[in-house]
Amino acid sequence: MKTTKTNDKPYLEKVIGISIFSALAVIVAFVLNIIPPVAGFLSLDAKDAVIAIAAFIYGPIAGVVIAFIAAFIEFLTFSTTAWYGLIMNFASSAVFTLTASLIYKKLRTINGAIISLLCAVAATTGVMLLLNNFVTPIYLHEFVGMPKEAAVATVIDLLPKVLLPFNFAKSLLNASVCIMLYKPVLAALSKAGIIKTKTASLSFNKNTKIILAIGSVALIISVIIFFVLS
Repeated sequence: MKTTKTNDKPYLEKVIGISIFSALAVIVAFVLNIIPPVAGFLSLDAKDAVIAIAAFIYGPIAGVVIAFIAAFIEFLTFSTTAWYGLIMNFASSAVFTLTASLIYKKLRTINGAIISLLCAVAATTGVMLLLNNFVTPIYLHEFVGMPKEAAVATVIDLLPKVLLPFNFAKSLLNASVCIMLYKPVLAALSKAGIIKTKTASLSFNKNTKIILAIGSVALIISVIIFFVLS
């Protein structure tokens, strides 16, 4: 009987890539964890950008897997917000990643990348506000010790003043980092032989200038908002 060998190389390359990006996401979250949180529990980090880049390369499902791995490792190690942080971290990364990667999968152009990331910013901001409205009062009550009525009133007060601008700034920060680093990361992984792609060359052309300009403006806006909130 003649047997056929299955080629496991693409699968192994994907597993290696997912492992690398999971580690990078955790490292980024850990390093930026030194920044004092806004309102005592809102941490600004750029791991969603790392996860979104992975999703652009390996697909939306891989991005969700990395989002869960990163959130779970953070939950087990340096997170101080218990299961609340696990839920919110995973939700933020998953919504941002899925929105951006699903749209970019259909529109693989510079305009598509910009549109996908803008939609990711809007979707993540909206979903996180919704979760803040329901989950944050529980966190303030169970983990901070605030009375239920006071917890709800605090969140209602924080929604327009802190939670909305914070979630927008965090999503915009991740979008700016993602759009500026996607091509360099793709080129580096291709050169290292971790992935195979025909679009991994780095060239400082018109599109590159547009990406850097848009990314820089978005990054500056997000940093300004964060410092105002701090």
